Amino acid sequence: MRVSAEDRKEQLIAATMELMRREGVQSVTMREIAKEAAAPLAAAHYCFGNKDGLMDAAAEAWFQHMNRFSSDVPVHLGLRKAVEEVAEGYWGSLEEDPANMLAQMELILWATRNRAVSPLATKIYPDYEVELGKIFSSAAHNSGEQCLIAFPLLVRSFLVVFEGVAIQCMTDPEAIDHRGLFFLMIDAILIKAGL
Repeated sequence: MRVSAEDRKEQLIAATMELMRREGVQSVTMREIAKEAAAPLAAAHYCFGNKDGLMDAAAEAWFQHMNRFSSDVPVHLGLRKAVEEVAEGYWGSLEEDPANMLAQMELILWATRNRAVSPLATKIYPDYEVELGKIFSSAAHNSGEQCLIAFPLLVRSFLVVFEGVAIQCMTDPEAIDHRGLFFLMIDAILIKAGL
């Protein structure tokens, strides 16, 4: 049965993500991805050209995956509530699938290490700035609140805290109440923002 190029791309992206989740970014080769997707190696090269193109596509898929945790945030309830709801969603994603989060972080590090061949490293955080920035600014606007931190900085601060606590949680899950630490730090940011 012939598989359309669009369906094949989806299969290869899903295979890439699964391979990274299961075995880490270092395991990703075009051959292994094709094998995981039960697709011809030539199809992988046809759809993405090379590993860099496929890694970029996987990063975009993960970005969309994370967006699902912020897509239904009630912006009419104000900025503090919007940030807290995004935090709940992100923390839920970590608890739901720590291997997924670990693979995402490995992908960010891979992109940073391979900056010369992949534009991904310089694209990831600006994409979050835009997506979460829209949510946070809409929430502030809808409630008439003024945020004392510029929205791009608020988003970056949020991500710094989330990623830092997530790494500690994955490294030593029983050490402390990581969720409590995450929300304590988010509260500190919101207080600094005047909320």
